[in-house]
Amino acid sequence: MPYQDIFGYTPRPTLVLEEPPRELWDAMIAKLESTHNKTQLLRMAEAFTPWFSPYGEILRARPGETAQKAWEAVDMMKSSTMKTDIARGVALIFASHQNMQSYVDSLSDGLRLLWRKVLTKNYVSHASAKKYLNVSGSLFDENRRSYYYASTGTTWNKRELAFFQTVSHLSEKLSKYSYYHETEFFITISATLRGIFFPYFFPELDEKVNTLAELPADTQWRTVEMEKDSISNFKLLSSLIRQGELPLKKKGIGVADMKRAIKKVALEEIFPKDNNEYRQNIRAYNYMQVLALNEHHKSNSKKKIPSYEDTLKDIFSSFEKMDSYLPAWFYPHIKGLRQTMTQWSRLTRLCLLMLKYLKDEPQQWVGIIDIMLSITELESDGSSSHLSTIVFHPADERSVNELTNEYAKHFITVERYVRDFGYTGLQAFSLMLCSLGMAEVALNESVCRHLSPFDQVDYLRLTPLGRYALGLDIHYEAPQMEHIAYFELDPDRLIIRSLVEPNPYAQLLMDTSVRISANRFETSPMSFLANCYSREDVEGKISIFKQFIADKLPLLWKDFFQQLLQHCHPLQEDKISYKRYTLSPDNREFIQLITTDPVLRQLVIRAEGYRLMVKTEDVRKFETQLKKHGYLL
Repeated sequence: MPYQDIFGYTPRPTLVLEEPPRELWDAMIAKLESTHNKTQLLRMAEAFTPWFSPYGEILRARPGETAQKAWEAVDMMKSSTMKTDIARGVALIFASHQNMQSYVDSLSDGLRLLWRKVLTKNYVSHASAKKYLNVSGSLFDENRRSYYYASTGTTWNKRELAFFQTVSHLSEKLSKYSYYHETEFFITISATLRGIFFPYFFPELDEKVNTLAELPADTQWRTVEMEKDSISNFKLLSSLIRQGELPLKKKGIGVADMKRAIKKVALEEIFPKDNNEYRQNIRAYNYMQVLALNEHHKSNSKKKIPSYEDTLKDIFSSFEKMDSYLPAWFYPHIKGLRQTMTQWSRLTRLCLLMLKYLKDEPQQWVGIIDIMLSITELESDGSSSHLSTIVFHPADERSVNELTNEYAKHFITVERYVRDFGYTGLQAFSLMLCSLGMAEVALNESVCRHLSPFDQVDYLRLTPLGRYALGLDIHYEAPQMEHIAYFELDPDRLIIRSLVEPNPYAQLLMDTSVRISANRFETSPMSFLANCYSREDVEGKISIFKQFIADKLPLLWKDFFQQLLQHCHPLQEDKISYKRYTLSPDNREFIQLITTDPVLRQLVIRAEGYRLMVKTEDVRKFETQLKKHGYLL
């Protein structure tokens, strides 16, 4: 039973704060003063009121020393206190781990949950905050409008919420006539406070992300690894790129060009039986986009094709070059993103941070959620604290157009930015690494989230190819490729027979030959020259034919290809320009002049149907000679 004096009064306990080291205290004071004005600092100070209220006295002391009155903490809540002194009182708590832990421990479970949500989601709606706090009324003091002014409605009615800021943004609610989305208040927090509070609400985090030797046993997993398939298809795709079949457009390779290439390159898919437009060709799009973009950016594209592993090493040594292309690749399901929003995209930064954690323990499974949380903590302190969660610049995040997640069929409010941009971006990058053979991914098939085309990805780990491409391993030994004879050329006729079923290179023949039975193809000059417009196109087709159909050609085939090359461009284009005229058949005198005058005969080319042609450069001489005979052209 608490002690009571003779009047029945129970004295309130004393709170003893730890006095932080002077250098830490002064540094925190300077930080607060440079990032917040007096009003903001006063609101911070008032946030400690619920914590201080049970205590009768507040003291501070260094370890092992006598406590003294903590006037800094007592006076910091008075509006008459100077800005520096308010900062001193707030810094007394912020600069001490013991004081901060004591404050965080004093918070209710609901408020602690709200803090965790704000720190990880950046924005929390008013409705969500009430749910976390388990309250029904408004969190704001609703002031009535007057003739002279209108309240913004953002004054907190609970002092324990004073650390938070409020911003207005588009909500999910549509206007009365569904013309636009209404606005509502969202809770957020300043970058400075984010960095200070984050470690206390996520003490489980350390410098390294959590890793697993084995996937959790209570979930149905499907693992996907494409290292060998990526290597085996590389030379064919590179040949197609160098023949100009995958030209680079503004946002990467065009859809029509990509579909044609997919038919020629038999790639394994991550979701082979999925007919959803966003998922059915995820692997092919990732694999072809990255390799085609790299090939287009190289100056030595005419040189010998390098090994696949060294190509990947080259790509990831300058991964920033892909920055402007990533938004379109990672968010094909999000409608409303404009180039002006994504031109300063920081997705490459997000991807490189993910690689940083993967490289710490490259043979272990790493969870996407753990990577996301670690990146958020890493960047929680400073003005770039939103870097890991949104695709566009923080200055633009509250003024963007209406954005819609077409895959999940929901409007994207700021409360969903972390999930729809940051977390989804990491999942999309995981599938890109898997598509290139650099990572093995674990797909969670136990639940149906349906939030993005990539939402089944929960874990990933690097393959030997990925470890080499990222510089972790010095040497790489590629998997042995089984030598298979896929085709047989008829030595007496231009007939090709497919020897295996299914044949991964059968689609290549559709560009050079005509199928005449289930496994036989006939080649002719007409079929081979389809889609060829230059000698280079013909040479490219022959090169691909020799590399992937048959390298040892019977005499008939050698003569066929030689003849095709000899027949390229038999006619030379006449680049001389002419002026054309038509004679009147009744003007016999003029016709005789043209045929008898030696100068005119040299200048004029006669054609059928009483037509004349004169070189453009000779028109002036032609006019002058006619004038000598009294004719005006």
